[in-house]
Amino acid sequence: MIWLIFLALAIFSVSIIQLQEGRSQKLQEDCRQLQKNLLLWQDKLRKKEGNIDQLQRSFAQLLKWKERAKELEEEVKRVKHTQDYANAQRLQLLEDFIARPQKDPDILFLDTTPQGRHTFEDRLCCMLEDAKFEIVIVSPWIKRQTWNRVKGPLRKFSRRGGKLSVFMRGSESDYSSGRSDNLQEEISDLGGETILVDLLHAKIYMVDRKEAIITSANLTKGGTESNYEGGIWVNDPIVLRDICKFIDDIRRIGAR
Repeated sequence: MIWLIFLALAIFSVSIIQLQEGRSQKLQEDCRQLQKNLLLWQDKLRKKEGNIDQLQRSFAQLLKWKERAKELEEEVKRVKHTQDYANAQRLQLLEDFIARPQKDPDILFLDTTPQGRHTFEDRLCCMLEDAKFEIVIVSPWIKRQTWNRVKGPLRKFSRRGGKLSVFMRGSESDYSSGRSDNLQEEISDLGGETILVDLLHAKIYMVDRKEAIITSANLTKGGTESNYEGGIWVNDPIVLRDICKFIDDIRRIGAR
């Protein structure tokens, strides 16, 4: 009887030992699997860290290029705003004008009528789109609604470093009566300058000192849509020379 009890205890002990060994093996397998998973995650982490380092280096390089691009844009802007650059461009235009085998028309009539002809605004927008280094707008009265229609090409022009000059009357009575809007802040946002001239009545739109519109039309809804307006487009160098002199004169008056 006693030997049966010992046998049972032995069998039970063996079962316990086998169970523990099984658990131990399972734990060892689980541990090995965890170690494998840990190595995989460590490898992925190293790759992620490598990618982050690469992105950081790329971002730092991008910032350097961005800063360099900004410096170059400022340099281009400074050059384009100098009188020497303007004179060199005008000289090149004169040479091109003289060398043309067949001269295009130097004068075109432009009009605006309530019936729907808006050749003045169409021509003006084409000029602004093609502007390279200088835009001059001489308009005693300018309304924001009309200004916003030409702001697109002006913004592109500004990004290219061009010089924008806008001559207005700038009268408080004009603003309060609604005849004109105060656009000095909007012009400044485009990198342009506003020159206020009290007795201004001329309307001139000149681009790159190579072409200009002389017209009765202000940059207002009436001037571009609802009034009967007339004017001429010119690219004759002699006429452009006189226009530039006139603009220089009223610039000095506005500065005073």
